[in-house]
Amino acid sequence: MMKWLVNFRKYSFQKKISIFLILVGFWVGCQVGTQTFAKKVGYHKALGTPLFYYQKTPIYFPFSIFSWMKWEKSAPKALDDAQLNMITVLLISVMSIGIINKKKKKKDYYGSASWATKKEIENMNFFPYLKKEIYEADYHFSQTIALYQEKILRNCNIQTRMQQSEYAKSGVFVGRDAWGRDLIDLSPGHLMMIAKTGGGKGISVVITTLFTWKGSTIVNDVKGDNWLWTAAYRRRLGHKCFRFEATADGVEKVSCHYNPLAEIRKGTLWEYQDARIIAETLVSPDRLKDPFFGPNGVTYLTAVILHVLYTVKRRVANLPDVYNFMSSPQFTEEEKLKQMMTFEHNDTVNRNLFYEIYNDVIILQDGEESPRTHPRVSRVAADMLGRSDKERSGIISTAKTELEVFAIPTVARNTAYSDFRISDLQNYEVPVDLYFVTPINAIDITSTLLKLFLTQILFILTDKIEINSKGENTAYRHRLLLLMDEFTAIGRIDLLNKEVALMRGHGIKGFFIIQDMKQLKATYGENNAFLGNMSTTIYYSTNDVDTAKYIETRLGNKTEKMITRSYGQGGILFRKNLNYSEHYIARPLMTAEEIHSMDENTSIILSAGKRPIKGKIVKWYEEPEFQNRFQRCPAATNRTPSDVIMPISEN
Repeated sequence: MMKWLVNFRKYSFQKKISIFLILVGFWVGCQVGTQTFAKKVGYHKALGTPLFYYQKTPIYFPFSIFSWMKWEKSAPKALDDAQLNMITVLLISVMSIGIINKKKKKKDYYGSASWATKKEIENMNFFPYLKKEIYEADYHFSQTIALYQEKILRNCNIQTRMQQSEYAKSGVFVGRDAWGRDLIDLSPGHLMMIAKTGGGKGISVVITTLFTWKGSTIVNDVKGDNWLWTAAYRRRLGHKCFRFEATADGVEKVSCHYNPLAEIRKGTLWEYQDARIIAETLVSPDRLKDPFFGPNGVTYLTAVILHVLYTVKRRVANLPDVYNFMSSPQFTEEEKLKQMMTFEHNDTVNRNLFYEIYNDVIILQDGEESPRTHPRVSRVAADMLGRSDKERSGIISTAKTELEVFAIPTVARNTAYSDFRISDLQNYEVPVDLYFVTPINAIDITSTLLKLFLTQILFILTDKIEINSKGENTAYRHRLLLLMDEFTAIGRIDLLNKEVALMRGHGIKGFFIIQDMKQLKATYGENNAFLGNMSTTIYYSTNDVDTAKYIETRLGNKTEKMITRSYGQGGILFRKNLNYSEHYIARPLMTAEEIHSMDENTSIILSAGKRPIKGKIVKWYEEPEFQNRFQRCPAATNRTPSDVIMPISEN
């Protein structure tokens, strides 16, 4: 009974009235039937003692009619009349309920946009933490269920009431709805957030997500704050955590090491593509637009990378090695090219390695075959030697200029070798978190390396697919979140623009954060692939006019009724012939001006194909659960060393 009363309180007003009308209708119907039967039989003594008299008329117990049905043969007409009156009252009651619950047809001539209701939000898959089979399926897939049960559910440092919440709430923290429910995205789809500078995106979405996402992450950590606030917690979860800052001096700031050349699959069919991807990323977009020097610079740089990769012995070559070779004063450019053309790159026992890869063998000027010389390197060098001095110098200069960043001592040291491999991000025994620190004062240096890193990730991690009986791709172990704050500051990443629609199938989820639409269009063009491939979009208040208009368009129009008054003879003073008329107009669900002046604690959340949610912004330091996750772990610093997966001896 108590449970029913608790549920009854949750019913809508209309539902409560309907229940009341049913009960009253049944009671009144029985009373009318009872009194009708009694009247028809002349209030016979056999009916028993009435409850009371009203103006000398006996009033009987309402449900007596059911016990009087035994006299159906004695007074059939009286019983028929009683039943007819009962049914009439009940029908009136049912019709009243229908009238109360009848929804007035909403006119939507010009649009039907509206904010999502509580029930509609419940059907948007923002509550995976309410279904154990959903969030634990993710843990089972990545084989981390035992890890998180140990680190969270059996952690005596976590308050009991917070343990289950921390364990269950896994995914991207989107915000909170008007009913105070956390909205978390654990789907394979991508997200985009548009928020002005200082709009609170870091404290409300980025850091909160790093407290909830249980898979691997790559974070564009612009100021390094995300490492300071969340790295210690993620490490306590059992993750391997890395902080890469290309310009870190190793004293005030400590960085892990990342060598892009370590990802070249040397001696395989993939080595040329791997090397060319690096060359294409390093050559700036402005130079690539040059129809001559851009493509030729990429081809030449690819050949140099492969040459250095094979000439450096007892360790993996790196980009500083490539720059040192190109800028070395020991040999002239012609001498370097001749070395590339004839050098015996292959020193393995398999002298036919290059023939097996390229189906090509270099024949020297004396007519002898040189199977140990790299055919691609040799042919590019020969082509360069055949060009005019001016032309050759322009191509070499193009390639060399792009590598000058690796002459900086801090960059050279931090890219000398790798502490991890890209495949570790999805396939190591525990999730891996990489905080890619890109300080504003070194954005040109760090953004190039981040572009290169992301390009290599997409090229390597989307290369393989293995489908199991459930239709899942099992070529990876951990899902990877690309948490790209200030996304457009990195610059254009062509492969990401092409792969954004496909990478979700390889366990890579993108979360792209920008300041306004102008930035996105300036970097990726008007018809970019990002906007159409976002499952969830989050908007905060914006100062940009174009962005506000874009949001207004995305929200759509609603139909609004307008009532006008007009006066006939006598005018407004005597109100003669006062006429009312109504018409309908289109009105944006939220105008650009309203978006500009939107409360700093309000967000708009759009889930693809659903009505928009008017959400609340959550600041992590105001939430006891997030405070607990930060406070129970000693905060990381810029001097905190990263983990190591790949020792120097393996580089």
